[in-house]
Amino acid sequence: MTGRLNAGGSGGKIKTGRGGEFVIEDHEDTLIIGLTGPTGAGKSTAGKLFSDRGAVVLDADEIARDTIDGSPECLADLVLEYSTEIITAEGTLNRKKLAKLCFSDKEKLERLNEITYPHIVQNVEEKIEAACGTAPFVVLDAPTLYEAGLHERCDTVVAVLAGEETRCQRIMARDGMTEEDARLRISAQKKDDFYLARAGHILRNDGDTDALRLSFIELWGLLEQALREKSEPPEPAPQAALPAGDDAPEKEDAPEQETPPEDPIENEIENPTNEVPLA
Repeated sequence: MTGRLNAGGSGGKIKTGRGGEFVIEDHEDTLIIGLTGPTGAGKSTAGKLFSDRGAVVLDADEIARDTIDGSPECLADLVLEYSTEIITAEGTLNRKKLAKLCFSDKEKLERLNEITYPHIVQNVEEKIEAACGTAPFVVLDAPTLYEAGLHERCDTVVAVLAGEETRCQRIMARDGMTEEDARLRISAQKKDDFYLARAGHILRNDGDTDALRLSFIELWGLLEQALREKSEPPEPAPQAALPAGDDAPEKEDAPEQETPPEDPIENEIENPTNEVPLA
């Protein structure tokens, strides 16, 4: 497990919602942590470890489903794009119909994301704001954290990674997939380098749960340190001392005093020019 404090996050600054519609205030007593990683790496297991230690864990996928199903504004935008064909007789979203329209067409899928992301992000921000102050850590569990721009709402990001073979076996056992389908799913996702270059902390999960728990304890300590650094006011910057020695600024030369003009009479007395020659 490696850790790099406050990398890829907001650094504790005010976090502004997309389009300026909502703002997450800066809470010094809460660290907002993004939790992400590819499928099969063990992100959900890590989320449970956070929850068991008292952190508030927000599931971005669950929030997204609730937003698309329950937001009248989001539903209205979808109807404007795809017509009432995606509405059931009861006036709710027909998810199967929407999926049939979009998931077989890359451009329509991208358009679907463009429509729903602002609504989802605003809902996520509202839930983060409500959770801040209730626990030292608020964890946003989001597999597409970076793609949705949600990492900008976090103080730091934890990425859970595991080897491809380990992930393949886990996906097959969890979802009942064939090995071929599991590998196709893995190949469609971001590679480890994507997370290594962006995440503040990397949690390796190639072993069993006990090994993950040990790594998590170390990670927890790093996050507690980050929270202390966020909560403590910054020390005033020391005033720069004047350089000494060769680096000292050269003193300006005092202006030369002008020599007063000589008095011709006095000069004549001291240095006579018309001496009488001796006989």
